[in-house]
Amino acid sequence: MLHRYIITKTCSVGSLLLALFFAACTSQAQNAEQFAKETDEFLTKLTNTVKELPSISVVVVKGDRPVFMKSYGYADIANKVKAQNNTPYYIASSTKSFMGMAAAILDHQGKVKLNATLAESMPYIKFDTSVKADQVKLRDLLTHTSGIKNAYFGFRAAYSGNIDRKEMDWVLENKSGRRDEIGKYRYTNLGYNIYTHMTDKKLGMPWQDVLDNLLFKPLGMKRTTAYMSLAKKKGWKYAKPYFTLGNNGYEELYLMKKDNTMQSAGGVITTVEDMANWLIFNINEGKFKGKQLVPAKVVRMAHSPLVKRKSDRRPYGSQGYGLGWENATYQGKRVLQHDGGFAGFRTHVAFMPDTKVGITVLVNDGWIGGHVAHELSRFAFDWWMNEGKSSRNLEAYIKTATKKVKKYRKLIAKDKAKRAKRAWTLTEPLASYVGTYYNKSLGKVCVKLKNGKLEVSHGNMHAVAEPYPKENAIRLEMVPKRGWGLKFIVEQGKKASALSMDGDVFKRIQSK
Repeated sequence: MLHRYIITKTCSVGSLLLALFFAACTSQAQNAEQFAKETDEFLTKLTNTVKELPSISVVVVKGDRPVFMKSYGYADIANKVKAQNNTPYYIASSTKSFMGMAAAILDHQGKVKLNATLAESMPYIKFDTSVKADQVKLRDLLTHTSGIKNAYFGFRAAYSGNIDRKEMDWVLENKSGRRDEIGKYRYTNLGYNIYTHMTDKKLGMPWQDVLDNLLFKPLGMKRTTAYMSLAKKKGWKYAKPYFTLGNNGYEELYLMKKDNTMQSAGGVITTVEDMANWLIFNINEGKFKGKQLVPAKVVRMAHSPLVKRKSDRRPYGSQGYGLGWENATYQGKRVLQHDGGFAGFRTHVAFMPDTKVGITVLVNDGWIGGHVAHELSRFAFDWWMNEGKSSRNLEAYIKTATKKVKKYRKLIAKDKAKRAKRAWTLTEPLASYVGTYYNKSLGKVCVKLKNGKLEVSHGNMHAVAEPYPKENAIRLEMVPKRGWGLKFIVEQGKKASALSMDGDVFKRIQSK
């Protein structure tokens, strides 16, 4: 009788536990369904109201699966290509979390130790003594605490694409100096660029392939790459960059990334389908689809605040920085995040370890997109922390977003009208300025005469000249919506002998 009682009692407890398990699963499924419904309603209304948003792709993960994934609008307006969940977007600085994780793995494997010094790792570069290469560690490069300055190295990697190995070695050796003491946090792309310039040589493999082998392939990220050439070869219909606040409607921006500007601090394209896998991997400390792909301690190290800092950087501020991850808090809960921004793109990636909720928002707009991503992120975290209730008033936010768009439009129109009143200050015939100019730190600048206007090109960048107030100077937008002044050095009746762009002098080397 006692035996039968024990069996009956055990079966009852087992049945109860099984019932509770199914009840929990049912409840979570119902929560996910309700969350998806409310999120979709908000985004549908937002995209129907704020027409300045070309497209937006969103994924929210809870635990080990997506609970919402949807895309809205057009990835390519001219060709009427709608955004899909497998549409790749350029994610700019959100790349750093991938590169930081790869560095943590390489350290664990003993291939590239984070505690190695810069001098040990790059003995072929004779750094200036001010750099303190024998004291700067690779870890410092990736946590923005090396204190090194070198505007030329990062600019070539991210904008002009003039990245010849020998030239970059020269720039690193001759133009690196000290801005801050070692240990002081200052956000920059430079550390990541130096780190991968070293690993490319040390590992005999480009950093792009390192990411592919260590992360993209193991995580089944099918349309994620650091090669734009691969995306084109495979015919992926990736999102185009747009400026949407001008008076003439959507303006596609020309400065789309190429292989030579897909740099390790901002050089990945990906989709929300793939980012779901990335979030799951991070939320579950290296575990994905039942397999521990990377030891949990390695992932935790990459996530941990290796340096302390205080910042109110949107949307959650920051108390510290790990290997490509901002450490912050929201409503008392820890949040890890990293945004990305470039002309025509905004990315927001964030997750909350305690609640196991993560979100990625990809937008092909560089203005209102970031605001929308941050609001949506707060809504998602609130909702899952508070059992289906969020403190965010999305109806009110749509009104706020509409006001922001109007405000931006007025400011941009005002600036454009002001520039339109400027008169040309060039004293010589336009042909006098045409030619090729060279600066060893930056490379060549070419000035041509096209359709009666001066056109300036520098690596991947180009722009048509506009008037500028200073004598023999022009205004350029080499980077869309960012004005630069270029001043020619010219004597009356002669060809320009040089030009100065952003303080750097380029001497004429060839006349046309």
